[in-house]
Amino acid sequence: MKHWLMDLLYCPAKECNGELNMDLFRSHNIELNGEDIEEIDEALLTCTKCGRWYPVIDRITCMLPDEMRLEGKQHIEETAFLERWKERIPNSILKNGKPFGLESN
Repeated sequence: MKHWLMDLLYCPAKECNGELNMDLFRSHNIELNGEDIEEIDEALLTCTKCGRWYPVIDRITCMLPDEMRLEGKQHIEETAFLERWKERIPNSILKNGKPFGLESN
């Protein structure tokens, strides 16, 4: 994910559209047309309005509706993300995250 995309992203939850904050966990720089650009590999996006969290995993922003995040491959990937970064993720998300946390899993 390119860092400048944060200016365009809002919470996709129904009737929310809140602003997102980002906690950057891992990134790297790439050169594009002679310019250094930061590429975000892993990050946590948190809605300032509804409190939902969305991961950036392998440079892909995962912003699916809640019901699509609660089971299957997406749930497995996002649970692994929470486990991988649990030392840097707020306890409120780990315990009671929307749509889920590690302890509500």
